[in-house]
Amino acid sequence: MKKNLKKVLSLLLVLSMALAFAACGSGNGNSEDNKPSQSNGTDDKTNPSDEKLAANQSFSYISRTEPATLDPWFNNNGETSNVIISIHEPLLRRTADGGWSEGLCTSYEKSEDSKTHTLVLREGAKWQDGTPVTTEDILFSVEHALKPEMASEIAYRYFPIVNAEAFFTGKVGFEEVGVKADGNTIVFTTTEPCDFFIDMLTSDNMAPVQKAAVEANGELYGTDVDKVVASGPFKLTEWTHQNSMILEKNENYWDADNVKLEKIEVVITSDANTALGMYQSGALSIVRVGKDQLSLFDEKELRVDPRLKVTFIEFNPANEFLSNKNIREALSISFNRQVFAEQILKNGKLAAYGLVPYGVTGVNGGDFREQNGNVVSDASDESEIARAKELLQKGLDELGKTAEDLQEGFVIQTLDSGKQQAQAIQNMWKVNLGLEMPVQVLDINVLLPMLMGGTFDCVIGGGQDSNYRDPQGFMQFIYDENKWDNQEFRSLVEKAHTQTGDERIQTWMEIEKVILENFIYIPQVYAENTWAVNPQVRGLNIYTYGSEFDFKDVYIVE
Repeated sequence: MKKNLKKVLSLLLVLSMALAFAACGSGNGNSEDNKPSQSNGTDDKTNPSDEKLAANQSFSYISRTEPATLDPWFNNNGETSNVIISIHEPLLRRTADGGWSEGLCTSYEKSEDSKTHTLVLREGAKWQDGTPVTTEDILFSVEHALKPEMASEIAYRYFPIVNAEAFFTGKVGFEEVGVKADGNTIVFTTTEPCDFFIDMLTSDNMAPVQKAAVEANGELYGTDVDKVVASGPFKLTEWTHQNSMILEKNENYWDADNVKLEKIEVVITSDANTALGMYQSGALSIVRVGKDQLSLFDEKELRVDPRLKVTFIEFNPANEFLSNKNIREALSISFNRQVFAEQILKNGKLAAYGLVPYGVTGVNGGDFREQNGNVVSDASDESEIARAKELLQKGLDELGKTAEDLQEGFVIQTLDSGKQQAQAIQNMWKVNLGLEMPVQVLDINVLLPMLMGGTFDCVIGGGQDSNYRDPQGFMQFIYDENKWDNQEFRSLVEKAHTQTGDERIQTWMEIEKVILENFIYIPQVYAENTWAVNPQVRGLNIYTYGSEFDFKDVYIVE
């Protein structure tokens, strides 16, 4: 049975991926989000008419992790999403301008109160075995994801749907869940105004699975090449576990005539040097580029992807010392984000002074981060160091403790891949506050139960990303985890769930300030990936949220 790890597992997955790279909201980006985007969402070289196609239409890239499952409704790994979106066609397809285009469904209508979401299933859509995709498959997919016995760690993602949570917890039958079908029409009903539901519909996590295949394979669906059935532009034909995957063009895909790639090769390795060498030898079509590697590439090869992601330090207020707000604030202030971003990411502009990254929807369609400003201050302002020392001493006095007691009172915890980050922060606390805090490097299987059970002290490098461009995606997890007992915060979140539009965004701005004024979550850095792309590649979509790549429109020129 799949474990019910919920957001804690999500945090750790973000943690491990973020360290390696040294329920709804408005996310469509169109003024009229019921209308499909006119953009095809690809790069600026998408017209093959003036360039000759290469004979070998093959694309290759690196996945740094082995997929645990290719089941869209249970996957919690961002890199695996790139494979899933290639073989499981979403209900609607995301475009690079933040809009949507047709997928398994050909239309989308949202009610005026943003609670009813109506789609029409494409006639003639097929699975790779030639059988039709049906509305029964869609209804089954939702039920499959929410069955209590499956204990999905990402079931919470579907809770905006009416009675989804009640079904997941065994309180109602599936017939009471807010997804219904009538002919080729599918209607989702949400418990509250959900003007960001379009981002859920375009995500890989809501791409339907074939009912017959899941019933035949049970929990093993998506775990091997013969246990997954495609509906997308590609199908899985080989999977050498821990090593590689091969995807080939799906001749039964509804838009197969417009898919030019014949094959995608996925190499599974976390070794950055191996990846770089493969790209330089021509064995890879794309490679992640570290800031210290930029000089190795022609500027024309490089593409920057500002991901919607934030990493943070998390303090456990159940710890005797970290229960004191003055001590937490002192530790937060004495952390210099600018220096940290320069040291770890070689990019000071990624220093995070809020939980919500740039690029998230704000009031009147603006940018949330720009509008809510810097919510925290730190040692990049030297005058703040003296205040941090005063707060530290005040907190110690309140507890009747000394700095020596504090140094023995909690441990900085991280994964092996986060050791450099932890040491950088450890040094800042030593220089700015005179504290020598120990660092404990743990295996993920050790740290995970500590996070779940609330027995950790201070975790470095945890973080949050989101499948939709809305502030809720970066703060709702705190409410769902229920580890922080703050009534003002909980009341504001519940208030936001009754609102729509700018009023709701304004409430989330308040919520961010309340969270950060309590110094439980200390934002570190935002994310930005730089890629080198083979000059022969055209039409590659690179998205800032959700699945990072979409290969449907890719083709290779001579």
